[in-house]
Amino acid sequence: MTVVAASNSVEDGAGPRVRRSVVVISACAVLVVVGLLLSLIFGSVTLPFVDVWRAVIAPSSADDTASQIVRNLRLPRALVAVFVGLNLAVAGVLLQGVMRNPLAAPNVVGITAGGGLAATIVLVMAPGMPQALAPAAFVGATIAGLIVYGISYTPGVGTSPIRMVLGGVAVTAVLGAVTTFLMVTYSDRVQSVVAWMSGSLAGRSWGHLYTVLPYSVAGLIGAALLARRMDILQLGDDSAASLGVPVERTRFFGLIVACLLAGSAISVAGLIAFIGLVVPHILRMLVGVRHAMLIPAAALGGAALCVFADLVARTAMAPREIPAGVLTALIGGPYFVFLLYKTRMLR
Repeated sequence: MTVVAASNSVEDGAGPRVRRSVVVISACAVLVVVGLLLSLIFGSVTLPFVDVWRAVIAPSSADDTASQIVRNLRLPRALVAVFVGLNLAVAGVLLQGVMRNPLAAPNVVGITAGGGLAATIVLVMAPGMPQALAPAAFVGATIAGLIVYGISYTPGVGTSPIRMVLGGVAVTAVLGAVTTFLMVTYSDRVQSVVAWMSGSLAGRSWGHLYTVLPYSVAGLIGAALLARRMDILQLGDDSAASLGVPVERTRFFGLIVACLLAGSAISVAGLIAFIGLVVPHILRMLVGVRHAMLIPAAALGGAALCVFADLVARTAMAPREIPAGVLTALIGGPYFVFLLYKTRMLR
């Protein structure tokens, strides 16, 4: 009778949590749609809603200015923002789950620094090859993630979440120093590097969307496949292993999927920081720790944050643009300090 009562109690508690998670996910989806709509309306030229609707649903002739602005400039840029935010947020969820640390994020554990260094190398040493920027940033982010994994791995023991975080901090410092050295050495080309590293979606086109989209789909599938194992991994390595979860395989696969998502986002948008830190933590407080709910919530929340950050970036000081990465850093930096105090890491 006691077991039945406990089971009924758990089921009774699960119902409200699921309903709340559905509400939060739905609200995030609405925010994404609203952000997309506002991004299509506002800019250097404000377009009436009717013209925007016509341009998206039933585009008129090629000479129609509104149609050209919406379909060739604003729509691809807004969609790139959606997938960049989605990728960074889901990468943050996976890294925080793999490392069992709420402070883990692509820009904290070295993945972003690896992509930044690879992109800097292309920009200063091969400025005439812009097509190499995206694959270089992706490869650099992946290599940085593998280095962090290698540093944290001990033969016969496996990896440690604490060593992964500390290894990521060390890798970030080293790669950042190399990036700074290249910028000083090639000071005549530093402007293009600074513009890219500040994180911006200016000038993003359908080509950039087609670049990031396959990685987003593959990364979301990988994250969904990992969701159940990530839940069990939060119980600790010994408990997870006793429940049949291959701990090292799960941790390695989670890191690779996070690199896939973050690296592809970096490759098309530069270094947009803190989305992978702020969004997963906030959504975890709203929907709970179950990754089946947390992953879609964070994906939509990250997309909404990136879309609105880009919207503010290009309208706040129009016709000049603020890099979207500057705005996300202004949000994420203070929130990072808040997390440090909340997790008692500064006490």
